[in-house]
Amino acid sequence: MEHPPIIQIADDADLGTLVDILSDSFSSDPLFNWVFPKTELYPHFFYLLVKEVYLPRGIVHMANRGRAAALWLPPEERLEVAPRLGLLRFGIRLVGKTGGLRALSRLYRQGSVFEKHYPGEPHYYLQFIGCRGEDQGQGIGAALLKDGLAICDNRGMPAYLECSNHRNVSLYQRHGFQIKAQQVVDKNGPMIWFMWRDPR
Repeated sequence: MEHPPIIQIADDADLGTLVDILSDSFSSDPLFNWVFPKTELYPHFFYLLVKEVYLPRGIVHMANRGRAAALWLPPEERLEVAPRLGLLRFGIRLVGKTGGLRALSRLYRQGSVFEKHYPGEPHYYLQFIGCRGEDQGQGIGAALLKDGLAICDNRGMPAYLECSNHRNVSLYQRHGFQIKAQQVVDKNGPMIWFMWRDPR
């Protein structure tokens, strides 16, 4: 019988594992596949985001044996990546791997749509949560979600996320999230569900 997953707070030593988990779990995500059609870009993206934003300023949960991870940003922090060399390198890789500026245009379009729906009131922001492909459907994502939401509830704070995979909408709804809006990112882009949860 499978034991319940053990959820731990990740630290700098887990950076490589976190990048592997998230790159694998988002390899078939509709939004990622639309913005970044080359999956070899995913490790570079997650390395930059986790190293520059979430490990120093966010809340990073990881399931034991490196099976899943969740990235939360608390209400007192903003989602900003400093314009350092790593960001420039990622931009160069993005243009080079996609053969042009289309990916940058799509990234800009996605950012514009997300910004339009982003709530103004303080909240915990769940930007990414994912399980490795082989570990999906075992309740690990739900366990990660519960640990993060316990922090929200203890502080009496709401939570917000954007969902780009329709299969996950019901999971979030079971944990108290409600759909506040939904929108297709572009005329040929994926549908996004913008979801909000009041504290319990």
